[in-house]
Amino acid sequence: MLTFSAGAQAAGSAAMAWGSNPYGETGNGTPSNAGCFCVLAPTPVSGLSDATQISGGDRHTLALHADGTVTAWGENSAGQLGNGTTTETATPVPVSGITNAVAVDASNRHSLALLADGRVMAWGDNLSGELGVGSSNFSGGGPETCGSSPCSKVPVQVPGLSDVVAIQADYYYSAALLGNGTAVAWGNDYYGQMGDAIGVQTGCECQDHPLPVPGVLGAMSISAGEDHVLALLGNGTITAWGENAEGQVGNGSVIETTPPACYCVGAVGVGGLSAPVRRVEAGDYHSLALLGSGALQAWGFNADGELGNGAMTTGGCECVPAPGAVAGLSGVQSVAAGGYHGLALLGDGTVRGWGYNTNGQVGDGTQTRRSEPVPVGGVSGASDVSTGESTSFALIGPSRTLAVSLAGAGTGAVGGPGGIICPAVSCAGRSPDSRVEILRAEPAPGSGFAGFTGACTGTGTGTCRVSMDADKTVTATFGPPKGTTIVKAKIKQGKRLKKGAKRKPRPKARATFSFSAPGAVTDYQCMLIRPKPRRKKARSAPTRRKPSFSSCSSPKRYKKLRKGRYRFSVRALNILGADAQPAVRKFRVRR
Repeated sequence: MLTFSAGAQAAGSAAMAWGSNPYGETGNGTPSNAGCFCVLAPTPVSGLSDATQISGGDRHTLALHADGTVTAWGENSAGQLGNGTTTETATPVPVSGITNAVAVDASNRHSLALLADGRVMAWGDNLSGELGVGSSNFSGGGPETCGSSPCSKVPVQVPGLSDVVAIQADYYYSAALLGNGTAVAWGNDYYGQMGDAIGVQTGCECQDHPLPVPGVLGAMSISAGEDHVLALLGNGTITAWGENAEGQVGNGSVIETTPPACYCVGAVGVGGLSAPVRRVEAGDYHSLALLGSGALQAWGFNADGELGNGAMTTGGCECVPAPGAVAGLSGVQSVAAGGYHGLALLGDGTVRGWGYNTNGQVGDGTQTRRSEPVPVGGVSGASDVSTGESTSFALIGPSRTLAVSLAGAGTGAVGGPGGIICPAVSCAGRSPDSRVEILRAEPAPGSGFAGFTGACTGTGTGTCRVSMDADKTVTATFGPPKGTTIVKAKIKQGKRLKKGAKRKPRPKARATFSFSAPGAVTDYQCMLIRPKPRRKKARSAPTRRKPSFSSCSSPKRYKKLRKGRYRFSVRALNILGADAQPAVRKFRVRR
């Protein structure tokens, strides 16, 4: 896996934005109302500090702050800014009532926030049930009305959701990843965004409450495009579903003629990936995968160079339906897919952009489409990149290292939306300062998960939330413990009486052992096998109790040991069992 050195990349805290700006979505304080209606060069977002995440929608933007609050700016006709009004603004304003968010996501006309306790809040347009509150335009409207469209101008809780670890909002629908590795979706289902491979047949084209996505198991992160969704699994492979008219699902095929239901597929595997993936990003009709090696692969629509492979595909579907390399990139730390463009953050804090550029979203100061990555001018010391439909953003400031290691006698993987997928012994990734990274553990078949230790602790808890206010380490334990070690042993022999000395009680021998084991250990068990006593002449031999393990803690002390050969054993325990190979130390007491 790709690892990064510890420590901060840069000082300060700021955000840069460029691209489409007719509604002030870049947040520079002034909507662009002439020329390209855009900002061609990266410009600071006005009044924004301590942001840990930025998410762009079609014409509005959300920022998550280190204290768990959220601000928003841009177009607001459906209440998507969440401040109780429908008035647009070109500078950040607070979203009402949110104080403990750990992630945000913006769509075309609605917004989502994931709270620290695993609940989801939604606000904005509800025309297709994308708020998930069980009340859409097709079932009575509500909760409010913005113009003639159902909406909510303030955040409302999505009913029936808990233990959510990732959220995605896109074109009139929403999706969430749960702590058990399954996915749910709600809202518009015209192109099978619910994963049902059916889409619209008759009547309502929406689902107004969360429904399980069939065939998705063991997912670590998700990303939603306009009508398709990608799920990254713990083994570094990808499952995708939804519209596939442009090959964006990545299974090597294209649905060019309308079947009885839709141009869509249910959950299918993405083939042709050259290495395990650690992050996925879905654009409108294309997809990106960041590999563990730091390279990028892309597939789907490519008429504007959004695949970054040096070409603009013409004829037929104008697409590439299977993964191929993005040209000239290595050591990529993070990636983002816009509507028809892409961004990559390199390990040195600089940014590359490519694809559709009519609104300046590539960031090279022009409006020329770029079929392969080019440097984004004026951006350095970045800790993350993100995109809207036609806008681009970079967080500027310090970043932190999250290191993950695996322990125990079982097997499994740990991963999360931030770009860590760890099926190996150890791996690491970087996060913007103070961002909350959410990890989940996925045991392999036949194994089990014992718990997390380190930056987050929990016995049998499969999810871990880590605030990256410093470099952090986390250990995930699969199966029973493995690797119990005696770290220190001290044997103190009894004293010998000198010849002719006045006889006194001799101090008996003593032994002290200190021990440890990696991972989520709940207890230790010790056993001391003592020498057999000398038998006195007797008609029958005395019965001797068989040695057995009993609960103990480090250090374990034994006193009044008599002469002979001993064997000390210790094994660690967790909720799944005991270490199959106890640590052993043999010793001898001479007197």
